Amino acid sequence: MINLRSLEIFYWAAYLSSFSRAAEKLNTTQPTVSQRISALEEQFGRQFINRASKPVSLTPDGQILLQHAELILRQVSKLEKEFDAQNRVRQTIRLGVSETIVQTWLSRFLETSHQRFPNIDFEITVDITSSMMAALQDGELDLTFMLGPANVEGMACHHLINYPLRFYAAPGLVPDNLLGVDQVGLRPILTYPRNAYPYSHLRELLFRMTDTRPRIFTNSSLSTIERMAIDRIGIALVAQGAFSPSLERKRLVALESEIELPPLRFFAFYLLGVGADVLEELVRIATDVAASAALSDF
Repeated sequence: MINLRSLEIFYWAAYLSSFSRAAEKLNTTQPTVSQRISALEEQFGRQFINRASKPVSLTPDGQILLQHAELILRQVSKLEKEFDAQNRVRQTIRLGVSETIVQTWLSRFLETSHQRFPNIDFEITVDITSSMMAALQDGELDLTFMLGPANVEGMACHHLINYPLRFYAAPGLVPDNLLGVDQVGLRPILTYPRNAYPYSHLRELLFRMTDTRPRIFTNSSLSTIERMAIDRIGIALVAQGAFSPSLERKRLVALESEIELPPLRFFAFYLLGVGADVLEELVRIATDVAASAALSDF
């Protein structure tokens, strides 16, 4: 009799073209993936995987098995959903999140998700978009909320929310809380890392507006940017709503400015394929929570 777990392992090894990525995706080890696939090959007396190729590829028999495996696994997933079995089995979703979302509506998403899926645990990674995209493609993450969009084969991309970029400073640092071009060179701008938006866009814009090399201090931690702004080291440029507690305590003020940049656009990403039903449900929850956050924050 065919083992469903072995079919699932074969499916993801074929889908991701990698034993190691399949192991990450399924929370198992690479030797286990290899052993399970070898057992399938022995059971059928056929070779399904070309192990010598990098990335691994399927033999003609492997292509046939993949078609059957996907149909079987999708039917099993449909059956589990029909009887709500997914809500009775504890599982872990590896979620990658941009820090802006952590500072705004992640807690509301987790609370709402727990009400809908009480047996899902979240393993959360906070990182920049480029790192999370690589982890998602390698099977190290199941779902990400990060900057987009991106057109990647085999990956879903759903819009969540746009956040306007705003300048923030300690009270009294900028006269009349109005940041003009003449004020830009007086204090460094504190913002996201060089390999993330809006660094390059901001740098080019300030170059054109001032004809001088702008002073931009970058950091991957929003809390560090916030602390530096409070300490009057510079003027922060971050997503609107990210510093709400400091604004309420009057440790920072929002500035009006003639310097305008496109907003931060956040999207949900996950790999398509068998088992994506729960991820689709979670994205629907995230979309609703993000829409509610937009109404309250803006």
